[in-house]
Amino acid sequence: MGLLRIATFAAVAVALLPSDREQQQRLYERAGATAEWVITFCDRNAYTCTKGSELWSQFLAKAEFGAKLAYDLMREHEGSNLATSSLKVEESKGKVAPALLERESGTLTPLDKEPDWRGKHHDKNGI
Repeated sequence: MGLLRIATFAAVAVALLPSDREQQQRLYERAGATAEWVITFCDRNAYTCTKGSELWSQFLAKAEFGAKLAYDLMREHEGSNLATSSLKVEESKGKVAPALLERESGTLTPLDKEPDWRGKHHDKNGI
């Protein structure tokens, strides 16, 4: 899908290019002048470029802190889930307590997987 999208955008861009030699030359000159204007921005606006650089450094420091915080919280949450994810069994009945049940994956519990819907358990003699 991504390749088709890129091909479509490239086709549209090529279709929008001028076919007249004079218009192509003007577009080429304007593109070169625009590139030079962008490249020399810091030469023309030293204060703005310095301030932008300082703000970018602050932004990167904050982004690094936020990513570290999110990673630490995720690891802490994952660790607490692993500690409580084992099944808790009621000792008196030997069955899983639904309120205490925490699953690592899936929705079925061992109690759900028991085949009690197949009827009562009979011995070999059919009694």
